[in-house]
Amino acid sequence: MGNTVESQAYIFLLTMYGGVLIGFVYDLYRIFRYFFKPKKIATLVEDLIFWIIVSIIALATLIFSNWGELRGYVFLGFICGVLIYTKLLSKPVITLMVYLIRVFIKLLKYVINILTYPLRIIIDLLSIPFKKLNDKVNRLNKSIRKITKLPKRIFNDIRKYTSTILLKK
Repeated sequence: MGNTVESQAYIFLLTMYGGVLIGFVYDLYRIFRYFFKPKKIATLVEDLIFWIIVSIIALATLIFSNWGELRGYVFLGFICGVLIYTKLLSKPVITLMVYLIRVFIKLLKYVINILTYPLRIIIDLLSIPFKKLNDKVNRLNKSIRKITKLPKRIFNDIRKYTSTILLKK
């Protein structure tokens, strides 16, 4: 493209569009972090991925708009695009996206609940004999624990009573 005012305005508007895209990607990143709450290492990896995506968006915008030439108004366009998105669109987009994700999660849980219902019924029916067996095993286990603790209790009682008998003499 040439250096005409029209081409510079076109480039400026395209870089503003790139800034809006970068702001949207940042909001997606914020929503992702809100729902998944990553740890330190995962945060570092996610930050790296975020910056790679932002770099690709900025580079693609620059290449498609003016063959990658860096000018002052290009940086200004990116900054204005991000600011416009942040001030005008960020809050409604985040609210809408969080609402849609929550509705999707509820719908997904409902569908999974419906699909696994027959399996849960079968598991409940098959587990009835195992519950009775488990109760019997637990009672037996308690008895065994009492029996295994008996020598220790006897030893402690003998030690305690011998010390009291020796003190009385």
